[in-house]
Amino acid sequence: MSTVIDRFLDAPMLLTRWTSTALLCLCTSLSVAHAAPEIKGERTSVSLAQTRIEAFRGSPEAQYNLAILYYNGDGLVRNRTKAAEWFTKSAKQGLDRAQYNLGALYFSGLGVNRDYKVANTWFRLAAEQNYPPALYALGMSHYEGKGLSQDRRKAAELLNRAAKRGSALAQNNLGLMYDQGIGVPQDKGKAADWYEEAADQGVVEAQFNLAQMYYAGEGVRQNRRKAARWFERAAEQGYAKAMSRLGDMYLTGDGVEQDIDRARTLYKQSGAAEQR
Repeated sequence: MSTVIDRFLDAPMLLTRWTSTALLCLCTSLSVAHAAPEIKGERTSVSLAQTRIEAFRGSPEAQYNLAILYYNGDGLVRNRTKAAEWFTKSAKQGLDRAQYNLGALYFSGLGVNRDYKVANTWFRLAAEQNYPPALYALGMSHYEGKGLSQDRRKAAELLNRAAKRGSALAQNNLGLMYDQGIGVPQDKGKAADWYEEAADQGVVEAQFNLAQMYYAGEGVRQNRRKAARWFERAAEQGYAKAMSRLGDMYLTGDGVEQDIDRARTLYKQSGAAEQR
């Protein structure tokens, strides 16, 4: 069973590129969106009883699966302390997913006492096996300086490794680092390329970021229609800033056919989304 750990405070931040509502002013900044480390797990056809038996016999995969069951309360009473115990057993045997998931629990303080240094130790072990979520998480720890020294160059290196292995969050954040020249030489073209990789995977912040690039003609040829399409895709996911920007475009007929009613609706939706 694939699941995503609840969004929790102080998780590695997802960086976003944003602007003021003035259409002709493109001002970039860092914006926080809490991106939780993912708890990964595939539903197994093996029975709970058999999973228990194999876990007690020392199978790292079974230990990992049992931890997932405890974490989710799937067939068992939810118990994150037990989940941490079984992730630990599996992680100590070198299973990259268990190492990462255990790091995520220490990072968030779920089932264990919060400890960024311990979290990063487990992230590092999984990252050494090129596990993309761990590369991303360790990169963001370096970016933020949580549990280790802040090192933006190291962060970019790790995010690059994660991005090349398909991590959508890493692709977006690496794009922003190229966009603003953080830890890497500024390169708007590379920024746009990475934003698009992440946007195609459905990362709403990346869709918004790419729309901004097309709107301003930074890193790509200016194309207001494409900008509107990417703002639309982000807006469809409930992203307030995209709704507002798209509303501005409909208000003035910029890249879209002017539609005052549509603009009014988008502004209302944006306001409601910001309240959530």
